[in-house]
Amino acid sequence: MKKVTSILAVAVMALGMATFVIENTASEFDFMNDISKALACDDCSSDVPPRHGKTLIS
Repeated sequence: MKKVTSILAVAVMALGMATFVIENTASEFDFMNDISKALACDDCSSDVPPRHGKTLIS
């Protein structure tokens, strides 16, 4: 019975650790996505329109 209990405890611990790692990885990707949006200025609130490759000289 002790063997079954210890195996079950290890399995529950492994599941908990896997869940923790998955949650941290998901939040890391969200953080990277936020940084890339900030660098690309997708949600900027400035009044300057984006350039889109156009120059000032026409």
